[in-house]
Amino acid sequence: MIQEADVAQLTAMGFGENQVHEALTVCNGNVEAAINYLLNVPSDERPPSIHSSTMSADEPSTTMASAKAVGGLLTCGRSQYSLDQGRSACTCIALTAATKFLQDPNLSAEFLESMLTEGIANYHQLMRQSSSSASSIEHLSAEEVLQQPNAHSMFPLQILPGGIRQGLLSNDFYHPMGLKALLEGIRSEQPLDQWMAILITKTPETVLLCFPPPTGRSGGTTTAAAATTATAITTSAFWLIDSHPRPQLGVESAYAKLHPTLDALWMSLQAIFPCTELGPDIPEMMAMMYNSFDLYPLLLLRST
Repeated sequence: MIQEADVAQLTAMGFGENQVHEALTVCNGNVEAAINYLLNVPSDERPPSIHSSTMSADEPSTTMASAKAVGGLLTCGRSQYSLDQGRSACTCIALTAATKFLQDPNLSAEFLESMLTEGIANYHQLMRQSSSSASSIEHLSAEEVLQQPNAHSMFPLQILPGGIRQGLLSNDFYHPMGLKALLEGIRSEQPLDQWMAILITKTPETVLLCFPPPTGRSGGTTTAAAATTATAITTSAFWLIDSHPRPQLGVESAYAKLHPTLDALWMSLQAIFPCTELGPDIPEMMAMMYNSFDLYPLLLLRST
């Protein structure tokens, strides 16, 4: 993922080699994003060290703390495409992962395995319960899944009071309907002392984000005091959980990727969901529809 030419380019700009490797790892080898990271993310808000290695399901004790130690990337060796009838199940897989994580915010390769198998099982249970055809079910949104009969027994989740957010992928860092702006807005509404899950659906794919409790945080970044220990880093980090293989991130299976800041998370999401320029011959409305996405901010459903 990291090219020596990119390391040489950034070190020639005056950045230390360790800093450069850290930035390129966090930013998935994107030089421009790495420069932005080095210039704009304070050193006391970065993890003490980041390496590019990963950990698989065959290795023991793959917890959040160990994920940080090996570069913040957990994998399990399989994706939704590796499992029978898993190809169209990503929304149910993401909702399953959201439920499991909000109930116990501790990630492991075993978590990823169970996320896949339980999510696919939940998907097919909903298919059996519904009178709709399989071809229509595979395109259900997270909102439609949660409205299915008995869905809350599978996914005891509620959408944040602000509701579902609709946005447009954009190359403009400051676009008011861009992914960065909407995620920051959701972050500002997150209840204190609670983890929050956010599903991102860019048809036909859904991935999951997990936001740490905002206590002691400001503007979506860790405070200097909170970032001084490895424990604070791992429990205050932003997670991307994805059931798809992502060659552009150097990952060939389902994975969970740790990010020390919201900006670092946004950079990973840019690699997964880039804004696509369709050319001048495509009507503007069609181009907007192609680059549209939905955000579902989720909390655990409170028992009454």
